Amino acid sequence: MKETVKPKIKEVIVVEGKDDVSALRKAVEADILITTGLGLTVAKIEEIKKLAERRGVIVFTDPDFPGGKIRHILKEHVPNCKHAYITKEEGRCPKTGKLGVEYASPEAILRALRAAKAEQQQYEILYDLNDLVQWGLAGLPDSAIRRAALCDALSIGHCNAKQLVKKLNSYQIPREEVEALL
Repeated sequence: MKETVKPKIKEVIVVEGKDDVSALRKAVEADILITTGLGLTVAKIEEIKKLAERRGVIVFTDPDFPGGKIRHILKEHVPNCKHAYITKEEGRCPKTGKLGVEYASPEAILRALRAAKAEQQQYEILYDLNDLVQWGLAGLPDSAIRRAALCDALSIGHCNAKQLVKKLNSYQIPREEVEALL
């Protein structure tokens, strides 16, 4: 059986929940941010704004009322993001009739991302765990406090050391910016 190569998406894709992440991972390689549905916080909106400036954002919500509401909120606060849409038919669960990105086929997801003009590109790996250790952001008793302060300054949400390395690389935050904040 031949395995197909999944496109690598440059922008960060914003979805509602973890089941949406699973569906997207079947279709593409991408960094994905979860809004946790209508639990969209001011901090999460700020994180999405920063992502939109650095890498670009594609909003990919369910074809239902809550998905539309999330999309409307993000259009208002992050006007420079792209939007991927699936139809209700593409997002309908055949067994339950529920709607969601998690029920869409990989083909429907790829079609929606192409229509949203998703860019295919790899990003450069700028950071690793050694950088965090050198900066005192990992391996010390007060590392969590220092990481939290840096995450707040960068508006990227609080995270552990491994998550911070991933976010710094995925958001392509310049080393000079990180070192200036430290």
